[in-house]
Amino acid sequence: MQKELEYYKKNAHEVFNRFDMFYGAVDKGETGNFVFRALLDSDIELYRNIKLNSYDFTDKAEIDRYVDDVIFYTEKAYEARREVLDDTLPVISPILGIGDYSAFVAGDIVFSEDTSWSQPVLENLEDWRNLEEVGTSVWYARFMNICEKLMKKVQHNGIPFMRGFFSPLDLAQALRGDALYTDFYDNPDEVHRLLDFCADATIKFAEDIMAMAEEYLVATPYGTYFMKNSINMSEDIACMISPEMYREFEAPYTQKVINHFGNGFLHCHSRALYLVPELCRLKNVKNIWIATDPNQPKPIEVLEELIEKSNNVCLSIDCDTIESVVRNIDIAKSGNVAFCIPAGSVEEANRFTDIIRKHSKI
Repeated sequence: MQKELEYYKKNAHEVFNRFDMFYGAVDKGETGNFVFRALLDSDIELYRNIKLNSYDFTDKAEIDRYVDDVIFYTEKAYEARREVLDDTLPVISPILGIGDYSAFVAGDIVFSEDTSWSQPVLENLEDWRNLEEVGTSVWYARFMNICEKLMKKVQHNGIPFMRGFFSPLDLAQALRGDALYTDFYDNPDEVHRLLDFCADATIKFAEDIMAMAEEYLVATPYGTYFMKNSINMSEDIACMISPEMYREFEAPYTQKVINHFGNGFLHCHSRALYLVPELCRLKNVKNIWIATDPNQPKPIEVLEELIEKSNNVCLSIDCDTIESVVRNIDIAKSGNVAFCIPAGSVEEANRFTDIIRKHSKI
């Protein structure tokens, strides 16, 4: 059983205010604002403990067992970091890998122990026209059932619900598979139509989840904090195409989804740092999380260039050490940066927090 939000994060109100100021700095043109998340071993252990291929998601009792496990192991992770004073906030979220990110439209999910994936369902590009109405698939109902059960478990304790989504391009690639990369050249007009369908599907899916969150969590101050007037989307497939192709094929549809909800929080990878300016040119984008890829430039090493091209959008970056942050802290002050650094203990996490807060305006 999860306890109250303030039990796990005694400075929760202060942290929520800090995030308000952090994202608010984008439109105000302010800089020098930092937030910090320490990454503890217990945070990662959460995802190791939930063995996805051990559940039969066709069985009601198994879904209940899965929901209970998510609650139990999430609670365990936040119990372990109760004394950490960084900007990590307790959240509740389904943990199913990435298969459900497209199976809500059509298809099934293949589970491994610690992740999942879906199989392409569009043998021909035009086959998207023959898909059943969004909202009628088996996994749509199944996922909404899981979300409802999770929300009911936390509806009185104030812990916010969080959910991310595929961008229209990520969803299109999941449904079509790698053939999409040649579809860009063979039938660009139909690709545009597929992407528009994917944008509308994402809007429908997100709206239904947000409506459920409003029903169950609106009575608490922060229960809907991460979903109100905003949407989180990945732009992973965009990291495999050129900036010019992104502008032509994807930007209009990612913008369509952002426009529907208000503010955009996006994710890309360091293998495609050229994509960061494209994402930051979209309207009402508040934050870009740039995941660090192996054998690619580390965002902290090219931070000055990224900030110059960020349009004052907040940048979230993963760093190996506190020393790398300290070396670049003056550069970081010309933008707004969220740092994530591994920490070996609560004491080390709090030491890192103190160092970064000392340099931040918020």
